Amino acid sequence: MAADFSACYAVAMDQSVNLSGLAPISVACVANQLLALGERDKIEISPMKLQKLLFYAHAWHLAINNKPLFEEDFEAWPYGPVVRDVYSQTRRFGMGQVTARIAHLERTGDSPLSWRYVIPAKIQDSELNDFLEAVWDSHKNLSAIQLSNSTHAPGEPWTIVKEQYGNLDSKPTIPNALIASVFKAKLARNADQNTDA
Repeated sequence: MAADFSACYAVAMDQSVNLSGLAPISVACVANQLLALGERDKIEISPMKLQKLLFYAHAWHLAINNKPLFEEDFEAWPYGPVVRDVYSQTRRFGMGQVTARIAHLERTGDSPLSWRYVIPAKIQDSELNDFLEAVWDSHKNLSAIQLSNSTHAPGEPWTIVKEQYGNLDSKPTIPNALIASVFKAKLARNADQNTDA
């Protein structure tokens, strides 16, 4: 089952949606929003599926807005793109449903050691929520394996990095510029197909 990117494409083409002025938020905020959408729609999200949903949200945001959705980087791991901190917080769920919210590191005082992990507040920006809803709608019915296989297709950012490194023992970073380039090309192909129809 191939992903239907029409919802993402519609957001990209909607001139009234302007996400470019938003500052990047933490990956925890986005992860928690996706987990909430899964709960709402009664669709289980495993750690692998969460990683791939985060990747697609980040990738589409880069393609549409020329800036990252969140500050954390994706690394090329054997089963696809991974944000290390999300992996650390969700690996205990194995292949089961993620049932806890993701936390992020937040400064709590003036001391250099005044940091702690907290569950971030919900995303309040309605345009960003609409964007995440479009990404969710495009990918929610795909299994973790289907999403992982999609990230491994020829010409995908993960595949390009793997071809450069040979193996992924070092878990190299997938550059945002590469992700943006690949997903901008997808948007352009989709636009061409829609004008030909």
